Amino acid sequence: MGDQVLNFYPSWSPVDLLPGLWVGLLGATLAAALRRWFDPVPGRILLVFAAVLLLLFAPVLFGGKVLLPLDNLRGQLPFHRLAPAEPHGNFLQGDLIQLVTPSLSAVRAAWSAGRWPLWNAQVGAGMPLLADPQAQALQPLVLLAYPMPLARAAGVTAALRVLTALVFCFLWLRRQGMSEAPALAGALAYGLGGFLLLWLGWPIANSAALLPLALYAVMRCDEPGGRRDALLLSMATLALLLGGHPETILYALGLSLTFFLARVCRRPRGLRRSLLVRTGAGLAIAGTIAAPALLPAIAYMPKTMRVARLSSRLEVPHRTEDLARRFLPIAAPNAYGNNRFVYYWGLSNINEDASGFVGTAALLAALMALGARRRFPDERLALGIAVLCLLLLAPLPGLSSRRLLLPLSLCLCYLAACALERFRLGEIRRRSVVIAALGLGAVIVWGYLAHPDPGDPRHLEVFRLGWLRWQLRFLVVAAFLLVLAAPLRRRGRALAVIAVAVAVAAELLLIHLPANPPMPRRLLLPATGPIRFLQSKLGRNPKRGPHYRIAALGEASPPNLASLYSLTDARIYNPVAPQAYVEATVPITATWQGELPEFGDPGNPLYPRLGVRYLLAAPDAALPPPLARVYADPDGAVWEVPGAQPRLFGAGTISIPRFEDSWITAQVRLERRRPLASSLYQDGGWLLLLEGRPHTTALEGPFLAACLPAGTWRLDLLYRPRAFLWGLVVAALGLTAGAAAFKPHTYGSRK
Repeated sequence: MGDQVLNFYPSWSPVDLLPGLWVGLLGATLAAALRRWFDPVPGRILLVFAAVLLLLFAPVLFGGKVLLPLDNLRGQLPFHRLAPAEPHGNFLQGDLIQLVTPSLSAVRAAWSAGRWPLWNAQVGAGMPLLADPQAQALQPLVLLAYPMPLARAAGVTAALRVLTALVFCFLWLRRQGMSEAPALAGALAYGLGGFLLLWLGWPIANSAALLPLALYAVMRCDEPGGRRDALLLSMATLALLLGGHPETILYALGLSLTFFLARVCRRPRGLRRSLLVRTGAGLAIAGTIAAPALLPAIAYMPKTMRVARLSSRLEVPHRTEDLARRFLPIAAPNAYGNNRFVYYWGLSNINEDASGFVGTAALLAALMALGARRRFPDERLALGIAVLCLLLLAPLPGLSSRRLLLPLSLCLCYLAACALERFRLGEIRRRSVVIAALGLGAVIVWGYLAHPDPGDPRHLEVFRLGWLRWQLRFLVVAAFLLVLAAPLRRRGRALAVIAVAVAVAAELLLIHLPANPPMPRRLLLPATGPIRFLQSKLGRNPKRGPHYRIAALGEASPPNLASLYSLTDARIYNPVAPQAYVEATVPITATWQGELPEFGDPGNPLYPRLGVRYLLAAPDAALPPPLARVYADPDGAVWEVPGAQPRLFGAGTISIPRFEDSWITAQVRLERRRPLASSLYQDGGWLLLLEGRPHTTALEGPFLAACLPAGTWRLDLLYRPRAFLWGLVVAALGLTAGAAAFKPHTYGSRK
């Protein structure tokens, strides 16, 4: 039964063209806007970028497939009988279906209902939604995909991220003084590099996509001009602040400000003040407009599991033997195997370690930049930032330092473009090319041959040696083109640079295209037997469904996935899950798989206290009484938990005519003063109104509680955190200031 779910989808229909047409329309609008108000992108360059997007995303933009790791569900109940997809999903992308997509779905549901996306009621005991960076509630690259259904929107957002990185990296490099061919090579190295394509579905990719836009806006503001460039900087900064990954947002902002300050220092003293005022105003306005999302996140983050774990984490002593594992994947990304093929013996995983790879030919060009006599204005700064990032990669323990690969990869692409421009101008000799090629080739050969799996040297031997040959081929081709063209005239050298750009794109597509495999629609939210049973009992029942939760035992069913089926799971998989709720569920948490909890002890009375009415377990599971098995098939078994409490309980007779995520209305009838209990997580943002008037609330553990007087009352629970309300005030002030600052001049006509 499970392997026949959703086979009613047609293999293709004209509707499948809509995502691609929408991306094409947005791309054409962007190109027209740049031509009208900023710097045009030549048509031939746009054709190259369009070809790249087709190679990456044609199956999901025009072929009806889905850019979500749906095939990964097969390993868990109740989906283990689903037929596999070909190619298989990338199991490293489990977060995209277990965490990112459910959060995006919750935001969409709120917007479509005309509400602010403040609260996610369908995970755990609820948690803030707008304050959760993973939800990307106000991210422009995500909002632009909203005309498409959720599953199709994943491909649209991914294409927009790559397109944004390519276009604005090209324009930024052109503003740096590069000609078309070197700028194209640098843009392809960055836009198809590991940091963007390996993290393509995560919020972290927003920072990578928007960083070139911020740098380009900084360059535009460096010139005497009107309000248009400052407006572009404000829009770029706003989009970056709403990126969804705080660490890379800080790195991107820091890199942009560093480039800006370097340019300020080169200006005459008398012109610095106007530049600082104009740019500072643009940045400040962007920060104020982002306040409705930033302030709630700042207020909520100290209460999260991630912060609690970071504060208690002991630093791991640095080991000298880890140095190669930190640096080598930048030049030889598959030297330690690859998680997509199960075996990997690097520090963490291929996404973390190899996201700094920008192509063998680009690395060759970046090495050629080391011995340059004449440098571009920002080249020394880029070289210094790259060296600093490499130094910081070594001593910092843990995974956070790997995010420095974002500024490192951009600086490597910039250095490569500088070297290729100097080569086009005839400033680089053959000897420099040969020395750089020999040095890089030695590192690559050493990386692949000297670092087999310590447990079994034959693991992925064919794969690793195959990639050694591929990288050497691209290295030889790029070096041969440059050596052969060095004595030619400028036109011949320019053609060689174009060929190097093609080599960069070919290698990066070869290595990164399999990282984001498209999935067939038949795997989209398969409704197996246990899922259909739970939906019939809870998911679509407006009177009973919203008041109760489910839970799964052990490794069954990813926690957040239930929300995509209109179900609420008592578990939460999210690094910013409320720490107070995590601590409250310790009695039923059997173990942790990273940040994913696995529940156990099915007879624990905490389950009915949390409103868990049904438990999902393996088909052959035997749970203790009074639990009763109410459904079973080969895909799983469902057990009913007696005495499950609704979301609000304990205060006389309660009826709930309104149950929205951030607004609950109840009619309560009490014969005497009674306590009201709930299984709603209270982070301080829930307000209780009794007949429209504020009423005092209390805490019962992490849950909202109150004491109500006797009588019949209308009770309203509203989630309105103060940080959000203050954010709206600040944003209103920012919008007012922006309207005044960016209003175009109007001049009266002479009579």
